[in-house]
Amino acid sequence: MNRLLYYGSVESIPFYNCSWKSQSEWLETGLKRPLLGYPITVFGVFIELLYPPILYIIFKTKLIRHACYKIIVMLALVDMTATACSCLISGPLFIKGAVFCAYPGFIYVTGMFVLTTWCTSCACTLLLFINRIVFITLPEYSHIIDGKLTYLSIFLIVIYFIFWFFFTPTVCFNSIGMAWN
Repeated sequence: MNRLLYYGSVESIPFYNCSWKSQSEWLETGLKRPLLGYPITVFGVFIELLYPPILYIIFKTKLIRHACYKIIVMLALVDMTATACSCLISGPLFIKGAVFCAYPGFIYVTGMFVLTTWCTSCACTLLLFINRIVFITLPEYSHIIDGKLTYLSIFLIVIYFIFWFFFTPTVCFNSIGMAWN
């Protein structure tokens, strides 16, 4: 994001020069993969539809008062964004056979979310793991983690998200390599 803010537009960033071909030529460069794109998109829709009822149950049954469920809700929100990127956006890009220069602005911004949500999801998972280990192996210290430390940890994960979003280079979609790289 810092490059986008510094240069003003994706097209102005010297690291991502797409000017040597027209957009139609770039669209021909990619490899259309509808047999991969449609199932990924359907899977993403299915997964996204599962999250709201699960989150509703966590809040309705007041499980949210436990530290681990606060972390799980944070992880669920990050995972919903990651699923939107990896399935609901990647699926149509596979169907169209997109490469970065076919949709540079869209892929640049989406790539920032792809990388950021992946890193943040890893941090949330690690936090949940540490939380569970302390609660199980050191129950006498569980009151420390169950309080303000949980909110501090979630706040640090939000800061981590912001850092990755603003200060790291983006990843770019490529239908030929079948990946964000």
